[in-house]
Amino acid sequence: MKQLEDHEAFETSSLIGHSARVYALYYKDGLLCTGSDDLSAKLWDVSTGQCVYGIQTHTCAAVKFDEQKLVTGSFDNTVACWEWSSGARTQHFRGHTGAVFSVDYSDELDILVVLQKCKVKSLLHSPGDYILLSADKYEIKIWPIGREINCKCLKTLSVSEDRSICLQPRLHFDGKYIVCSSALGLYQWDFASYDILRVIKTPEVANLALLGFGDVFALLFDNHYLYIMDLRTESLISRWPLPEYRKSKRGSSFLAGEASWLNGLDGHNDTGLVFATSMPDHSIHLVLWKEHC
Repeated sequence: MKQLEDHEAFETSSLIGHSARVYALYYKDGLLCTGSDDLSAKLWDVSTGQCVYGIQTHTCAAVKFDEQKLVTGSFDNTVACWEWSSGARTQHFRGHTGAVFSVDYSDELDILVVLQKCKVKSLLHSPGDYILLSADKYEIKIWPIGREINCKCLKTLSVSEDRSICLQPRLHFDGKYIVCSSALGLYQWDFASYDILRVIKTPEVANLALLGFGDVFALLFDNHYLYIMDLRTESLISRWPLPEYRKSKRGSSFLAGEASWLNGLDGHNDTGLVFATSMPDHSIHLVLWKEHC
Protein backbone atom coordinates (compact mmCIF):
# COMPACT_ATOMS: atom_id res chain seq x y z
CA MET A 1 0.00 0.00 0.00
CA LYS A 2 2.86 2.36 0.78
CA GLN A 3 4.41 1.70 -2.63
CA LEU A 4 1.05 2.42 -4.28
CA GLU A 5 0.59 5.65 -2.33
CA ASP A 6 4.17 6.69 -3.17
CA HIS A 7 3.54 5.88 -6.87
CA GLU A 8 6.41 3.37 -6.81
CA ALA A 9 4.61 0.03 -7.09
CA PHE A 10 5.06 -0.57 -10.83
CA GLU A 11 7.69 -0.86 -13.55
CA THR A 12 7.46 -0.91 -17.33
CA SER A 13 8.75 -2.97 -20.22
CA SER A 14 8.03 -3.47 -23.93
CA LEU A 15 7.30 -6.35 -26.29
CA ILE A 16 8.80 -5.88 -29.75
CA GLY A 17 8.10 -8.10 -32.74
CA HIS A 18 5.26 -6.78 -34.90
CA SER A 19 5.93 -4.72 -38.03
CA ALA A 20 2.55 -2.96 -38.28
CA ARG A 21 -0.24 -1.62 -36.05
CA VAL A 22 -1.20 -3.88 -33.15
CA TYR A 23 -4.94 -3.53 -32.68
CA ALA A 24 -6.12 -6.63 -30.80
CA LEU A 25 -4.94 -7.58 -27.30
CA TYR A 26 -6.09 -10.29 -24.90
CA TYR A 27 -4.50 -11.47 -21.64
CA LYS A 28 -4.99 -14.69 -19.68
CA ASP A 29 -2.93 -16.73 -17.19
CA GLY A 30 0.37 -14.91 -17.71
CA LEU A 31 0.08 -14.95 -21.53
CA LEU A 32 -0.64 -11.95 -23.75
CA CYS A 33 -1.99 -12.41 -27.29
CA THR A 34 -1.45 -9.65 -29.85
CA GLY A 35 -3.03 -9.37 -33.30
CA SER A 36 -1.55 -7.04 -35.90
CA ASP A 37 -2.06 -5.51 -39.33
CA ASP A 38 1.13 -7.35 -40.33
CA LEU A 39 -1.22 -10.37 -40.71
CA SER A 40 0.12 -12.18 -37.69
CA ALA A 41 -0.84 -13.05 -34.13
CA LYS A 42 1.70 -13.65 -31.39
CA LEU A 43 1.43 -15.23 -27.95
CA TRP A 44 3.82 -13.79 -25.37
CA ASP A 45 4.97 -14.97 -21.96
CA VAL A 46 4.68 -11.71 -20.01
CA SER A 47 7.11 -12.79 -17.26
CA THR A 48 9.97 -13.39 -19.69
CA GLY A 49 8.97 -11.19 -22.64
CA GLN A 50 9.46 -14.18 -24.95
CA CYS A 51 7.20 -14.95 -27.91
CA VAL A 52 5.75 -18.45 -27.39
CA TYR A 53 3.88 -18.74 -30.71
CA GLY A 54 3.74 -16.62 -33.85
CA ILE A 55 1.33 -17.53 -36.65
CA GLN A 56 0.14 -15.94 -39.89
CA THR A 57 -3.49 -14.74 -39.74
CA HIS A 58 -5.77 -12.14 -41.28
CA THR A 59 -5.96 -8.59 -39.87
CA CYS A 60 -7.08 -8.91 -36.25
CA ALA A 61 -9.60 -6.60 -34.58
CA ALA A 62 -10.25 -8.96 -31.65
CA VAL A 63 -8.56 -12.08 -30.26
CA LYS A 64 -9.32 -14.77 -27.66
CA PHE A 65 -7.27 -17.90 -27.03
CA ASP A 66 -6.67 -21.04 -25.01
CA GLU A 67 -3.77 -23.49 -24.96
CA GLN A 68 -4.69 -25.10 -28.30
CA LYS A 69 -6.43 -22.46 -30.36
CA LEU A 70 -6.81 -18.80 -31.25
CA VAL A 71 -10.12 -17.19 -32.24
CA THR A 72 -9.92 -13.93 -34.19
CA GLY A 73 -12.37 -11.27 -35.30
CA SER A 74 -11.10 -9.46 -38.35
CA PHE A 75 -11.27 -6.26 -40.34
CA ASP A 76 -12.07 -8.54 -43.32
CA ASN A 77 -15.57 -9.04 -41.77
CA THR A 78 -14.98 -12.66 -40.77
CA VAL A 79 -14.21 -14.72 -37.66
CA ALA A 80 -11.62 -17.49 -37.77
CA CYS A 81 -10.22 -20.22 -35.54
CA TRP A 82 -6.53 -21.16 -35.70
CA GLU A 83 -4.37 -23.89 -34.22
CA TRP A 84 -1.33 -22.57 -32.36
CA SER A 85 0.91 -25.57 -32.89
CA SER A 86 0.55 -25.75 -36.68
CA GLY A 87 -0.69 -22.25 -37.53
CA ALA A 88 -3.51 -23.82 -39.56
CA ARG A 89 -6.86 -22.08 -39.90
CA THR A 90 -9.32 -24.73 -38.71
CA GLN A 91 -12.59 -22.79 -39.11
CA HIS A 92 -13.76 -19.68 -40.96
CA PHE A 93 -17.06 -17.91 -40.24
CA ARG A 94 -18.56 -15.48 -42.75
CA GLY A 95 -21.70 -13.36 -42.50
CA HIS A 96 -20.88 -9.94 -41.04
CA THR A 97 -20.89 -6.93 -43.36
CA GLY A 98 -18.36 -4.98 -41.29
CA ALA A 99 -15.28 -5.57 -39.19
CA VAL A 100 -15.70 -7.86 -36.17
CA PHE A 101 -14.49 -5.96 -33.09
CA SER A 102 -15.65 -8.36 -30.39
CA VAL A 103 -15.39 -12.12 -30.21
CA ASP A 104 -15.64 -14.85 -27.59
CA TYR A 105 -16.46 -18.54 -27.49
CA SER A 106 -17.63 -21.33 -25.22
CA ASP A 107 -16.49 -24.90 -25.84
CA GLU A 108 -19.19 -26.01 -23.38
CA LEU A 109 -22.01 -24.46 -25.42
CA ASP A 110 -20.16 -24.95 -28.73
CA ILE A 111 -20.87 -21.36 -29.75
CA LEU A 112 -18.91 -18.27 -30.61
CA VAL A 113 -19.59 -14.93 -28.86
CA VAL A 114 -19.74 -14.14 -25.24
CA LEU A 115 -19.84 -15.04 -22.06
CA GLN A 116 -20.03 -14.88 -18.30
CA LYS A 117 -21.70 -17.38 -15.99
CA CYS A 118 -24.19 -15.89 -13.54
CA LYS A 119 -23.17 -16.31 -9.89
CA VAL A 120 -26.37 -15.15 -8.15
CA LYS A 121 -30.04 -16.13 -8.14
CA SER A 122 -32.88 -13.79 -9.01
CA LEU A 123 -36.35 -14.02 -10.50
CA LEU A 124 -34.87 -13.99 -13.99
CA HIS A 125 -31.81 -16.27 -13.77
CA SER A 126 -30.05 -18.92 -11.72
CA PRO A 127 -26.39 -19.46 -10.79
CA GLY A 128 -24.56 -21.08 -13.70
CA ASP A 129 -26.73 -19.49 -16.40
CA TYR A 130 -24.78 -17.91 -19.24
CA ILE A 131 -25.35 -14.18 -19.59
CA LEU A 132 -24.64 -11.79 -22.47
CA LEU A 133 -24.37 -8.07 -21.84
CA SER A 134 -24.64 -5.52 -24.62
CA ALA A 135 -24.31 -1.77 -24.26
CA ASP A 136 -24.49 1.47 -26.18
CA LYS A 137 -23.92 5.02 -24.98
CA TYR A 138 -27.11 5.07 -22.90
CA GLU A 139 -28.29 1.56 -22.03
CA ILE A 140 -27.05 -1.84 -20.90
CA LYS A 141 -29.11 -4.85 -22.00
CA ILE A 142 -28.99 -8.27 -20.35
CA TRP A 143 -29.68 -11.41 -22.40
CA PRO A 144 -29.87 -15.10 -21.45
CA ILE A 145 -27.76 -17.38 -23.64
CA GLY A 146 -28.45 -21.07 -24.10
CA ARG A 147 -28.95 -23.47 -26.95
CA GLU A 148 -32.14 -21.71 -28.07
CA ILE A 149 -31.80 -19.68 -31.24
CA ASN A 150 -34.12 -16.89 -30.09
CA CYS A 151 -33.88 -15.19 -26.72
CA LYS A 152 -35.56 -12.15 -25.22
CA CYS A 153 -33.85 -9.33 -23.38
CA LEU A 154 -34.16 -9.89 -19.63
CA LYS A 155 -33.55 -6.35 -18.48
CA THR A 156 -32.49 -2.90 -19.65
CA LEU A 157 -30.38 -0.71 -17.36
CA SER A 158 -29.78 3.02 -17.77
CA VAL A 159 -28.42 5.89 -15.69
CA SER A 160 -30.54 8.75 -17.04
CA GLU A 161 -34.00 8.60 -18.61
CA ASP A 162 -33.35 11.73 -20.67
CA ARG A 163 -30.08 10.29 -22.00
CA SER A 164 -28.15 13.22 -20.57
CA ILE A 165 -25.43 10.91 -19.16
CA CYS A 166 -23.38 8.80 -21.54
CA LEU A 167 -21.83 5.47 -20.56
CA GLN A 168 -18.19 4.81 -21.44
CA PRO A 169 -17.13 1.66 -23.31
CA ARG A 170 -15.97 -1.43 -21.37
CA LEU A 171 -18.46 -3.00 -19.00
CA HIS A 172 -17.29 -4.93 -15.95
CA PHE A 173 -19.37 -8.00 -15.06
CA ASP A 174 -18.16 -10.69 -12.67
CA GLY A 175 -21.44 -12.62 -12.31
CA LYS A 176 -22.49 -10.60 -9.25
CA TYR A 177 -22.10 -6.94 -10.18
CA ILE A 178 -22.24 -4.81 -13.31
CA VAL A 179 -20.02 -1.73 -13.28
CA CYS A 180 -19.69 0.93 -15.94
CA SER A 181 -18.04 4.34 -15.99
CA SER A 182 -19.59 7.60 -17.11
CA ALA A 183 -18.76 11.30 -17.03
CA LEU A 184 -20.20 11.41 -13.49
CA GLY A 185 -18.22 8.47 -12.19
CA LEU A 186 -18.69 4.72 -11.70
CA TYR A 187 -22.12 3.08 -11.55
CA GLN A 188 -22.40 -0.27 -9.79
CA TRP A 189 -25.50 -2.46 -10.21
CA ASP A 190 -26.42 -5.51 -8.13
CA PHE A 191 -27.04 -8.31 -10.63
CA ALA A 192 -29.57 -10.12 -8.40
CA SER A 193 -31.90 -7.12 -8.06
CA TYR A 194 -30.69 -4.85 -10.92
CA ASP A 195 -30.65 -1.98 -8.42
CA ILE A 196 -27.92 0.65 -8.52
CA LEU A 197 -25.85 -0.03 -5.41
CA ARG A 198 -23.74 3.09 -5.58
CA VAL A 199 -22.42 5.86 -7.77
CA ILE A 200 -18.75 6.58 -7.13
CA LYS A 201 -17.89 10.07 -8.25
CA THR A 202 -14.38 10.91 -9.42
CA PRO A 203 -14.27 14.72 -9.11
CA GLU A 204 -10.48 14.93 -9.26
CA VAL A 205 -10.35 13.51 -12.78
CA ALA A 206 -13.21 13.54 -15.26
CA ASN A 207 -14.03 10.85 -17.83
CA LEU A 208 -11.93 8.03 -16.44
CA ALA A 209 -12.22 4.76 -18.32
CA LEU A 210 -12.76 1.57 -16.31
CA LEU A 211 -10.21 -1.24 -16.62
CA GLY A 212 -10.93 -3.43 -13.60
CA PHE A 213 -13.19 -3.49 -10.53
CA GLY A 214 -12.88 -5.64 -7.41
CA ASP A 215 -13.96 -5.77 -3.78
CA VAL A 216 -11.24 -3.35 -2.64
CA PHE A 217 -9.69 -1.58 -5.63
CA ALA A 218 -10.68 -0.29 -9.05
CA LEU A 219 -8.23 0.27 -11.91
CA LEU A 220 -8.95 3.27 -14.15
CA PHE A 221 -7.09 5.34 -16.70
CA ASP A 222 -7.16 8.36 -18.97
CA ASN A 223 -4.83 9.64 -21.68
CA HIS A 224 -1.97 10.28 -19.26
CA TYR A 225 -2.16 8.03 -16.19
CA LEU A 226 -3.26 4.75 -14.70
CA TYR A 227 -5.23 5.35 -11.50
CA ILE A 228 -5.99 3.07 -8.57
CA MET A 229 -9.09 3.81 -6.52
CA ASP A 230 -9.57 2.47 -3.01
CA LEU A 231 -13.26 1.53 -3.10
CA ARG A 232 -13.46 1.60 0.70
CA THR A 233 -12.79 5.34 0.72
CA GLU A 234 -13.80 6.01 -2.91
CA SER A 235 -10.61 8.02 -3.37
CA LEU A 236 -7.79 7.78 -5.90
CA ILE A 237 -4.74 6.57 -3.99
CA SER A 238 -2.18 6.06 -6.75
CA ARG A 239 -1.35 6.93 -10.32
CA TRP A 240 1.25 5.80 -12.84
CA PRO A 241 2.29 7.75 -15.96
CA LEU A 242 1.45 6.34 -19.38
CA PRO A 243 3.28 7.10 -22.62
CA GLU A 244 1.57 8.52 -25.69
CA TYR A 245 -0.13 5.25 -26.55
CA ARG A 246 -1.98 4.59 -29.78
CA LYS A 247 -5.49 6.02 -29.44
CA SER A 248 -8.40 3.91 -30.56
CA LYS A 249 -12.06 4.83 -30.95
CA ARG A 250 -12.94 1.17 -30.51
CA GLY A 251 -11.08 0.73 -27.26
CA SER A 252 -9.43 -2.53 -28.26
CA SER A 253 -5.81 -1.49 -28.00
CA PHE A 254 -5.43 -1.63 -24.20
CA LEU A 255 -6.35 -3.99 -21.39
CA ALA A 256 -5.91 -4.84 -17.73
CA GLY A 257 -3.78 -7.77 -16.62
CA GLU A 258 -4.03 -9.80 -13.41
CA ALA A 259 -7.21 -9.06 -11.47
CA SER A 260 -6.99 -10.88 -8.13
CA TRP A 261 -5.26 -7.95 -6.38
CA LEU A 262 -8.36 -5.83 -7.01
CA ASN A 263 -10.05 -7.90 -4.28
CA GLY A 264 -7.32 -6.93 -1.81
CA LEU A 265 -3.55 -7.29 -1.56
CA ASP A 266 -2.60 -10.55 0.16
CA GLY A 267 1.19 -10.34 0.04
CA HIS A 268 1.42 -12.65 -2.96
CA ASN A 269 -0.88 -11.34 -5.69
CA ASP A 270 1.01 -8.10 -6.40
CA THR A 271 2.88 -9.70 -9.29
CA GLY A 272 2.58 -9.87 -13.05
CA LEU A 273 0.85 -7.69 -15.61
CA VAL A 274 -1.19 -4.64 -14.55
CA PHE A 275 -1.84 -2.97 -17.93
CA ALA A 276 -0.87 -3.32 -21.58
CA THR A 277 -1.35 -1.02 -24.55
CA SER A 278 -0.18 -0.90 -28.16
CA MET A 279 2.16 1.90 -29.20
CA PRO A 280 2.60 3.95 -32.40
CA ASP A 281 5.90 2.13 -33.11
CA HIS A 282 4.01 -1.24 -33.14
CA SER A 283 5.45 -2.35 -29.79
CA ILE A 284 3.35 -3.22 -26.74
CA HIS A 285 3.89 -1.18 -23.58
CA LEU A 286 3.54 -3.18 -20.36
CA VAL A 287 2.98 -1.93 -16.81
CA LEU A 288 4.01 -4.61 -14.31
CA TRP A 289 4.12 -4.96 -10.55
CA LYS A 290 7.65 -4.17 -9.45
CA GLU A 291 9.53 -7.27 -8.33
CA HIS A 292 10.14 -7.51 -4.62
CA CYS A 293 13.70 -6.92 -3.50
